[in-house]
Amino acid sequence: MNFKRENILVVDDNMDMLDLVQRQLKSFNYRAYKASSVSEAIEVLKQCDIDLLISDINMPNINGIELLKYAEEHYPCIPKLVISGIPSVHNVVSAIKSGALEYLTKPFTSEELQKAIISSLEKCKTVLKRDHQIPELKNENSYGKIIGHSSHFKAMVETIKRVKDTKASVLIEGESGTGKELIARAIHFTGNLAGRPFIAVNCGGIPENLIESELFGHVKGSFTGASETRTGLFQAASGGTIFLDEIGNAPMMVQIKLLRVIQEREIVRVGSTTPEKIDIRIISATNNNLQDLISKGLFRDDLYYRINVVNIKTTPLRDRKEDMTLLINNFVEKYSQEYNKPDITIDEKVLDVLMRYNWPGNIRELENIIHRMVIMSDNVINLNQVPDHLKYHIPVANDIFKPLKEYEKEQILKVLLSVNNNKTKAAQILQIDRKTLNQKIL
Repeated sequence: MNFKRENILVVDDNMDMLDLVQRQLKSFNYRAYKASSVSEAIEVLKQCDIDLLISDINMPNINGIELLKYAEEHYPCIPKLVISGIPSVHNVVSAIKSGALEYLTKPFTSEELQKAIISSLEKCKTVLKRDHQIPELKNENSYGKIIGHSSHFKAMVETIKRVKDTKASVLIEGESGTGKELIARAIHFTGNLAGRPFIAVNCGGIPENLIESELFGHVKGSFTGASETRTGLFQAASGGTIFLDEIGNAPMMVQIKLLRVIQEREIVRVGSTTPEKIDIRIISATNNNLQDLISKGLFRDDLYYRINVVNIKTTPLRDRKEDMTLLINNFVEKYSQEYNKPDITIDEKVLDVLMRYNWPGNIRELENIIHRMVIMSDNVINLNQVPDHLKYHIPVANDIFKPLKEYEKEQILKVLLSVNNNKTKAAQILQIDRKTLNQKIL
């Protein structure tokens, strides 16, 4: 018999499932709270003392994985149980990496639910969360969870230190996989807002017809399906930081509202005319060239200048190879602990292959490769565990990214050198006229 009545929050966009689980929880003698969206769940977490979070994964707009990440950072002692009607290895791995202790596939029986709840509550008492098992490096080679020692890394850390205790808007620009969200989290969690909410929003992951409601909330009856007044993600993040990832994908109407939020520090819910004051820091990120989007009329230039008070540009991994060894060792340690392989090592030949590759997917690709190799290896990661596309990769020099006109100029100068700077003869060899040759070497 359960003598302590734990408070359990259930999150699912399916109202029938919510009601069913709520009835089951009450029959187990638990106190049941329910939420049908991530933003609603965050409000419950902030207002109530929750002992267990049960969340669906596949919900519209903001999914359950984002809720798990939020709870893991703000309420790490709350155990998390995931339920999903679409089982997949990817979902399971994502849930576990985000702090889930148990995973149930719908439909499940009352007995299976009770067993998973008991197991989650027991594990919480004895098992440290994975993220807390691996200590963060407390030296010059790390800042928060960002790792490196290159000049690029040091310059970025210096910028983070200067901005972390301010509420200035920050724009992080860089290729996919370069750690833009990690930088945003470092700004928040190493600064004086660390104890306040941090909410990450993928502006490209929410349907255009719903993004305004998700960000700013809505009032009951404002559109079809708005059966109750909802708080938006901006209100949920008030007092802390909201991270707008892929800001370049925000629809124009949302851009106009974002401009007002930044200028006036207030939001207006969909269907309302009453402004609500908020106290918030906005960090944005993009892998697009916003200046190009502005020239095409796809992004507002006034919004660009508002979000770009402080600019941080991430460096692709191919240009910071001096950080590779630190990153590789960190990921090997991380996943060797996760899979209980504490004595695992990595062969020097594998390191050579990893150093030779240009990593178009950047740090995210490197981490995924190391993760896979740790799973597939025993005591030593050797060439047998290296994916073929890495083993047979032909190294590409960094100067391959130079403009074509620079290659032309270099070739012309080589020919000129070979003919003692005789431009007429060089033009004949290159099959261009002398005037063109002069123009190309300017």
